Amino acid sequence: MRDEVTGLSFFDPPVAGDAAFYAAIARRHGYHRPDKAEFRIAADYIPSGARVLEVGAGIGHFVGHLRDVDYLGLEFNADAVAAAAVLNIRVIQRDVCDIMRERPESFDVTCAFQVLEHVSAPRAMIEAMIALTRPGGLIILATPNAESYVSRSRDLLNVPPHHLTWWEDRTWRWIAGTFGLVDLHLHHTPIDEMLGAWAQLVASEGIARQLGFELDPVVDESPLRERVDALAAPLACTLLAGLTRRTDCPAIGHTTVAVFTKPAAASNGAERANP
Repeated sequence: MRDEVTGLSFFDPPVAGDAAFYAAIARRHGYHRPDKAEFRIAADYIPSGARVLEVGAGIGHFVGHLRDVDYLGLEFNADAVAAAAVLNIRVIQRDVCDIMRERPESFDVTCAFQVLEHVSAPRAMIEAMIALTRPGGLIILATPNAESYVSRSRDLLNVPPHHLTWWEDRTWRWIAGTFGLVDLHLHHTPIDEMLGAWAQLVASEGIARQLGFELDPVVDESPLRERVDALAAPLACTLLAGLTRRTDCPAIGHTTVAVFTKPAAASNGAERANP
C-alpha cells in the first residue's frame, strides 16, 4: 500500500522479523558492513566531542567514522551486542523508548541507519529519537530509497519480515513539517556500490519484456526469474562495460540520508495536526 499524503509505501499487516530472524540474517556475509556510504555522509555532520546515540547500531561500525565522540549504540540482537563488546564499542541491548524516558534531550545527535524500514512502528521510533535530541541537535535517518532501483529489486529482503516500509524523499519532507524539524538536508548515496545490481535489474527487465511478460512488481524469486537473470547476466556485463560517462549511470543509488535539526526553541511537533 502507499499513503498519498506522506508518500510512504507499506505492507499490511506489518509482520516484523523477531530476534531469531535477525540473529540468523546477521550471519550473512556483508550484512553489517563497516564502510557504508551513509556512514561517511553522516559523519561530516558530527563534530568532535558530540554525544551520539545510534539506534539499531549492529556491532557499532559507525563509531569508527567519528572523531572523539561520546557514543552509545542501542541494539536488540544479543550476538551483535557481544561482538561490539569484544571491539570495546559501547552498544547495549535496550529499547529507544526506554532510553527516552530516562535521558530526554541528552544527545547532540541521534541517528539510525537502515533501521526504520524494519520496524512496525516507525513513527514511535522517530518521536523517541526527537525527544532524546537536545534543542539545536541533529536527527539523522537513512533508509533504502524507494525512488531508486531498490523498489524494483523484487528481492525477498525488500518485503516483510525484513522491510516493512519503503521511503521516498517526499516522506522525509512530511516528517520535517509534521514534527517541526528544520534545515532538512537530503543526500542520496552514489550508485557506485550497487552498480552491478542496477545493471542486472535493467538487463533482466529487458529480457523479460522481449519474452513477452513482466516480472512481479514487488517480489519475484521464482524459477522463471532465475532463468531470466541467468540469460541477462552477460547483457548486464556488457551494459557495465559500455558505461563511459558519469551521466550514463543513475543519479541516485541505494540509500537516502535525511539530516534534520531540532529547533533550539522546540515545540512539541508530535501534537500538531498533520499537514
